[in-house]
Amino acid sequence: MDEISTAFGVWVGVAFLAAACWGAVVVLNKKVLDYVRPLPVNFLVLVVSVASLVVVAVPLSLLHLWPLGFGMTWAATGYVAAGSVVTWLLAFTAYYYALRSGRVGVVGPLCSVDPLFTAVFAALIVGTAVAGLTIAGLIVALAGVALISRWMGDEPEPHAPALEGAPGPARATSAGTVVALSLITAAGWGFSPVMIELAERSAGGVTTTMMVLGEAFGVVLLAPFVLARRSSLFTVPLRGHQRHQVVALVVGAGVLNGLFAVLFYVLIDRIGPVLTTLIVATSPIFAIVGGMIFLRERLGVRLALATVVTLAGVFLATMGHVS
Repeated sequence: MDEISTAFGVWVGVAFLAAACWGAVVVLNKKVLDYVRPLPVNFLVLVVSVASLVVVAVPLSLLHLWPLGFGMTWAATGYVAAGSVVTWLLAFTAYYYALRSGRVGVVGPLCSVDPLFTAVFAALIVGTAVAGLTIAGLIVALAGVALISRWMGDEPEPHAPALEGAPGPARATSAGTVVALSLITAAGWGFSPVMIELAERSAGGVTTTMMVLGEAFGVVLLAPFVLARRSSLFTVPLRGHQRHQVVALVVGAGVLNGLFAVLFYVLIDRIGPVLTTLIVATSPIFAIVGGMIFLRERLGVRLALATVVTLAGVFLATMGHVS
């Protein structure tokens, strides 16, 4: 019994590590956006993430070190492709534009309301019943979002661009636009799990193929938009050491993104979807702390309160949706 309790505690710790990984990804993304425009950042980070998934997930399946295999059906492929269009082409593009202009401490909590959209899409598409806790969480989280929208404009963006001469208009985006882009992101992220659930039903469970294809489709979708751009991928010309820094930031974000995806699926198998989802929902807290340490962001009392209200709503909705 003690060994079981110890093992459970270890996996709970790993779940918080996964949440911290995503929080770190947000901070790294914010930093790299000082150098690279949003759409190319989306593409480059995703390329590294796909490579990381292939290197980690495929051997785990081949060596039978986790329960995921390589099974797939054409219907599952279609669902994964639909999820990729919404997730990578729409949601993540909106996310990077929001993050370029808004602070981590605002964009992170706003984007974290994606479980609310998952519950709504699951009810509309799959026919899942909406629990009372989910409705309560929706109301609380929307109140938090309204407070963030009301108060975020009172506190200026503190993060100074890493490069002198970085484009000013991006920093001057209105608070309303940042909120709208963040909510579009959350809606797209909330849609993806419903497509994954449908793909899972078709394939008989989540598979490694499904994980890799989901992100690989994103690379294929984004490539034409990035390669067809006539303007520079960068905000300003980069010197040698700045290029190395950009590469390090992109690789770091991509590897952590891939690691998070792998850990998420492993954790669902080890401690179940309820506890995994609840712990991973703490990722905005790690992002906020990272923003304060590495980006010199400061969260005022009112925005902190609004963030707490929003995350409380997310926790309630998550408990209702996955229980």
